[in-house]
Amino acid sequence: MKKFIFSLVMLALIGTACQNSQVKNETAAQESLEVKMDEIALVSIADFDSLAGNYVGKQVKLEGTIDHICRHGGQRAFVVIPESGARVKITPDETIAAFNTELEGNQIVLIGLVEEQRIDEAYIKEWEEEIKAGAVKTDDKGEGSHLGGNVEKGGEGADLAEEMEKVNNLRQELLDSGSDHLSFYSVKCSSYEVVESTENDEEGDEN
Repeated sequence: MKKFIFSLVMLALIGTACQNSQVKNETAAQESLEVKMDEIALVSIADFDSLAGNYVGKQVKLEGTIDHICRHGGQRAFVVIPESGARVKITPDETIAAFNTELEGNQIVLIGLVEEQRIDEAYIKEWEEEIKAGAVKTDDKGEGSHLGGNVEKGGEGADLAEEMEKVNNLRQELLDSGSDHLSFYSVKCSSYEVVESTENDEEGDEN
């Protein structure tokens, strides 16, 4: 009988130890994520285009509102801040795979790798030839290419006159820059958190 009671006590102690260990591991993981987020530079969306060149190939933290998510597979989204016309293109990495369209309108904090796409005269000329041929290339989702910011290369059904206007504007921008290329920046998102709205919290307190 004593052996039986001793066995029950030991099992209870082991179970408690396992639960405590699980809680500690979960707490440590959360603290590790918070430390990681604190160590990564927070870049304002309003200043992103001017600062992104300093962070190419590095991780940054952005905070803003999901303005739009592409409907074909959720492979592209745009983050904005209400007080600025600036927006940043974000794409999901392999761990996220795709953005859920339900995220639209939500404020988020995200971490991701800054990527650069360079547009030179060769790229512009190729785009121009596609337009003249009446066949603007699409990506594997049937969409055009978002170059970053507000520049978008149209996909199927694109207005060719509008496409040519984009080409002309890019070419002029390239000439004005005095450089051999234009840089468009985006962020490959590796993690994000939805920020709860303070307005909703206040309404909830009033009720």
